[in-house]
Amino acid sequence: MGLNRCAYTILGILRAKNSTDKVHGLTINEISDRERVSKPNTIHKKVKELQSEGYVQEGVKAGKAKTYYMTEKGINILPTKKEENEDA
Repeated sequence: MGLNRCAYTILGILRAKNSTDKVHGLTINEISDRERVSKPNTIHKKVKELQSEGYVQEGVKAGKAKTYYMTEKGINILPTKKEENEDA
């Protein structure tokens, strides 16, 4: 699957919020509030695609809502920030 801008944005939001384990996942609504362009239904569909590709996994529930966090594969696909590369 080729990732589109929405997918990279979702992964970027998860990384920015340190959602890298089951306990620190974000709900679809939390992701949607930060993404501000797509509807929650679109975010949900994209998260499910990311999950089927192994970039995102389901975390613990927040009330009745499922949460999602980045896997190691998801972390590795995101480009590193330019400042991080300049130190090398």
